[in-house]
Amino acid sequence: METARIHRVGTITTGIVFIAFGVMFILHLFVNAISYDVIFKLWPLILVGLGVEVLISNLRPDNLVYDKGAIVLMFILAFFAMGMAGADLMFQYLVNGQLF
Repeated sequence: METARIHRVGTITTGIVFIAFGVMFILHLFVNAISYDVIFKLWPLILVGLGVEVLISNLRPDNLVYDKGAIVLMFILAFFAMGMAGADLMFQYLVNGQLF
């Protein structure tokens, strides 16, 4: 019995995004080599990655299924990470209870 391979669109992009954003946040925390501004400006790459994966998947004759859970999880974690980074950025500029 041969089973057809099903490609779940979104899983490759989710993995790449988690690795890329994780590395960027680690670089900011430990080396301070990359600023939060750069990380915030790169979020559209998530959409570009998903679009590329959808286009490539549609060119192949394999069965494909959109992995909606992975895509939703990717956006939730990306916005959560940006929110936490924004809070950290706010606390860096908080002096004596006032923002300047």
